Amino acid sequence: MTHHVKRYGALLGVGLCCIVGQRAVMAQGMSSTPSLDWLTHLIAQQGLWVALIAVFFGGLALNLTPCVYPMIPVTLAFFTNQSKGALGRTTLLAGCYVIGIAVNYAILGVIAAKTGALFGSWLQQPAVLIGITLMIVALSLSMFGFYDIRLPHAVTARVGKASAGCWGAFIMGLIVGVIAAPCIGPIVLGLLLLVSQLANPLEGFVLFFMLGLGMGVPYVFLGLLAHRVTTLPKAGAWLVWSKKGLGIILWGLALYFLKPLLSHRVLEWSVVGLLAGAGVYLGWLEPTRMRGSTFRWIRYAVGGGLVAAAVIAAWPHPAAGPTVHWIPYSEAALAQAKQNRQPVIIDSYADWCPGCVELDRITFRHPTVVHALSTVTCLRIDATQDVSDDVQRFFERSHIYGLPTVLFFDQTGNERVELRISGFVPPEEFLEHLKRIHAP
Repeated sequence: MTHHVKRYGALLGVGLCCIVGQRAVMAQGMSSTPSLDWLTHLIAQQGLWVALIAVFFGGLALNLTPCVYPMIPVTLAFFTNQSKGALGRTTLLAGCYVIGIAVNYAILGVIAAKTGALFGSWLQQPAVLIGITLMIVALSLSMFGFYDIRLPHAVTARVGKASAGCWGAFIMGLIVGVIAAPCIGPIVLGLLLLVSQLANPLEGFVLFFMLGLGMGVPYVFLGLLAHRVTTLPKAGAWLVWSKKGLGIILWGLALYFLKPLLSHRVLEWSVVGLLAGAGVYLGWLEPTRMRGSTFRWIRYAVGGGLVAAAVIAAWPHPAAGPTVHWIPYSEAALAQAKQNRQPVIIDSYADWCPGCVELDRITFRHPTVVHALSTVTCLRIDATQDVSDDVQRFFERSHIYGLPTVLFFDQTGNERVELRISGFVPPEEFLEHLKRIHAP
C-alpha cells in the first residue's frame, strides 16, 4: 500500500533535501533512498565547485570502460580524415566533439532536475529499485564474458565517416554518449538521482556538463595529436581484467540501489562479502595473465586493498555516543513545553534526506550538543513516511519548505525566527544558535 505524501524540499546545494512542494508517492516501510552520499556531503561541506572537480575526474575514468575505449580508434580516424594536418581545424573539431558529449549529458541533468519529484518518487518504489538492480546485474554479466556488448558495424562505420565540419563532430560526440550508455548507464543513474535531489536545473546542467567534459577532454588531446598517433595500446589482457573489475563495481552499485530494502546488518555483511570476494578474485583467482611484473603487482595491490577494506568494514565499530532524546512532534507536546516554560527545538527529519541524516549523525551526536539539549524539549517531525494532520498544519503555518529545518522556541513558546536553521550545520554553529535561545 502506498501513501501520497506532501514533501517539502529545497536545494541540496545548501544541504537541503529534494522535492519542492510536490506530492511524492512513498512506499510504506522503506527507510531511505539510495544516493551518492559522498558527493552530497562534498557539496554540503566544500561547495559545488569541489564536486564539479570530482565529477570531472570521474568522467575521465569512464574512458577506460569497455564501451568507451573501443571508440577511441574510431575517433582518431575521424580526426585524421577531417583535419588534413591543419592544427587550428583539428582543435576546432575536437572542441565541437567534446561539446557534443557534454551537451548530451547536460540535457539529462536538466531533465532530472526539472523532474526531481517524479524521479525521486520512482526511486521510492521497491519494484523500480529491484528492476534497476536486475538491469545492473545483467549488464555486469557482460563484463565477465557471459555475453558481449558489441557496437553495430553500421554505427562505427557511420561514425568514422561522419559529416565534415563542426556539425559532424558535434553529432559524433552525441553518438558516443549514447554508445557508452551500457557501461556507464548505472553510474549516470546515480548522478541523476543526486541531481533530482538538487532540484536546480542550472546545477544539474553544470554537473552533467562537467561529466561530459571529463569524458571529452582526452579526445581533445587525441585530436591535437591525431596526425602523430595512429595506434593505442591494444585492448588485450589488461582490458579483460579491468572489465571484470568494472563488473564488480556494478555489483556494488546494484547493492547500493537495494540499500533501502535491506536491513542494516544484511547490508553491512553484504558489503563485507563483496569487498572480500572481489579482492581475492581480482588479486589472485582471476585467470587473465600478462607478461611482465607491473600488471601482476597492480593485481596484488588492488586485491590486497579490497581485502583490507573488507577487514576494516567488518571490524567492530565503537559503541555509539550519547544521543538526543527526541519526542515525536504533536501540538499537545509543544503546548506542554510552553506551559512548563521550557525552551523547545523542533527538527524536521526524513531518512531519504541526506542533509537530515548528516545533521543527525554529526551534530546531534556531538557530546556537547547532547548535554546542552538536556534542558530543552526536543521534538522531531519524521517525514520519512506519511505525516499527520498536525504536522501538515504545522508545516503550512511555519512555512517549512525544505528538510532539514530546525526551529527554536523560547520559554514563552514564541519561535525565534532569526535562529531557524535550514540545512546541515556543524555542532559549533548549532551551539551558537542554542545559546541565543535563552537570550531575551
